[in-house]
Amino acid sequence: MALTTLIVDDEQLARDELAFLLKSVEGVDIVAQGKNGVEAVSLIKEHEPDLVFLDVQMPGLDGFGVIKKLVAQKCRCRRSSSLPLSINTR
Repeated sequence: MALTTLIVDDEQLARDELAFLLKSVEGVDIVAQGKNGVEAVSLIKEHEPDLVFLDVQMPGLDGFGVIKKLVAQKCRCRRSSSLPLSINTR
């Protein structure tokens, strides 16, 4: 079973580069990409991914705001009680 993955970054080049790198990893399926925190919350609820690559510094709702919103809404993943996140602080 593939690891479903979501990429969220406000920079298109960053999303494209990470997607390019992940496409060469067997067993990883990129199900969606988002460009801001509001999209991240919506896409996480819609796709219930196994892993989210989430940028911290985004205008509006940043990466930490996404996490706070998901926790406040008691968002859960279908396969586990937690959502693994990779947070980019570059």
